[in-house]
Amino acid sequence: MTVPSSEDEEDGLDAAKRALAESERRYQTLFETMAQGVVYQDKNGRIISANPAAERMLGMTLEVMQGRTATDPRWRAVREDGSPFPDDERPSVRALRTGKPALGVITGFYHPELNETRWLRNDSTPELDPVDGSPVRVYSILEDITDRLKAEKAAAEASRTVVTILENVTDAFFALDKEFRYTYVNRRGEEITHKTREELLGRRVWDVYPDLIGSVFYHQYYRAMAGDGPVTFEEFYAGSQTWYRAHAYATPDGLAVYLRNITAERRAAEERAATEQRQREFMRDVLASVTNGKLHLCFSDADLPGPCPDCTGVTLTPTEGLRALRLTADEAAGAQGFSDDRRHDLVTAVSEAGMNAIVHAGGGVACVRTLPDHIVQVWIVDEGAGISVENLPRATLEKGYTTAGTLGHGMKMMLRSTDRVYLLTSPTGTTVVLEQGPNSQSPLLQNEW
Repeated sequence: MTVPSSEDEEDGLDAAKRALAESERRYQTLFETMAQGVVYQDKNGRIISANPAAERMLGMTLEVMQGRTATDPRWRAVREDGSPFPDDERPSVRALRTGKPALGVITGFYHPELNETRWLRNDSTPELDPVDGSPVRVYSILEDITDRLKAEKAAAEASRTVVTILENVTDAFFALDKEFRYTYVNRRGEEITHKTREELLGRRVWDVYPDLIGSVFYHQYYRAMAGDGPVTFEEFYAGSQTWYRAHAYATPDGLAVYLRNITAERRAAEERAATEQRQREFMRDVLASVTNGKLHLCFSDADLPGPCPDCTGVTLTPTEGLRALRLTADEAAGAQGFSDDRRHDLVTAVSEAGMNAIVHAGGGVACVRTLPDHIVQVWIVDEGAGISVENLPRATLEKGYTTAGTLGHGMKMMLRSTDRVYLLTSPTGTTVVLEQGPNSQSPLLQNEW
């Protein structure tokens, strides 16, 4: 057996000292560079040490803090609700009093450099005497959560604002998760569905309304959920005999849907449309009667005399096309054996129709063709604003009336000069079809106005 020499013992002791020194250095480096604040207090609660992070969080140097206790009024400690923090509930005080850790305590401290309250999460842990187990020191780990709390407060406020808005909008609103379960329903949603939130939340919309499966609602909601973009549609729901306008769009959590009852709106629109149709039909009959059947007011392409021909023969512009149209019509009338007067009448009507297209719509297209029984037919099509319903009687019958500041002889001159005039007009354009035969027809009225 070999007995260690004193020299070997000294080498081992030196190595142990070096290891201890290295360990202390590492711990000191960690203490000084860690992001969390660390504060040491003695058994009386007086601060004896703090790392740089704690100095930044508390807004003072270690020299200023040393000797202070947690109950020093200069901390201006408050609870989350803003009320003063009782001295005996401070986490370091509790840890020293009970010998047990006080963890996750949120406290507001006045920061003298920033002149504001900063919010810290505090974990205080006592160090116990190995002999009697009594607390001899306490160390507190501090985390600055001020920015997080501000962000949470802002998010909560924004959420309250959104909820306030949604609860007061006139549309029903509901949110669905990715399984089409209700996650939110506003007050109007309860009213429009005649169901409480408790009856809807957590349930799949298809379970609440199984008759919607396969409907337009079903397919449009799935389309929006799939990320095809927002969808807006109107659909009738037989279950409540109600027309709805829906707007749905995908969200990170599922689907958001705005729903409006438009039954009254649809009925009013249908009534307006029916009234306008009756007015137009009445006007059509009156205009046909007072013009001895010469004026045919059309409501659709189907009312025109056959399908519209390929009107590419003559292009009408403010500077050209009108002369060529007159010449083409005159030649067609001559080829069908029209007398000079009948040819002149047709050319006069064509000139007026072409000029109307140029003046009111900036131009158009026209073509001339012949039909059986030597009928010459002239089509003039433009894309102007058309003649409004209320202006039709005056525009067609009143000499000199115009909506564009022209002489306004157009429509009445066409009626005097041709056998038949077909008129189809809308906000997207006007089609005028003139027909003339070789033989003179009956006058407009016996008195010719």
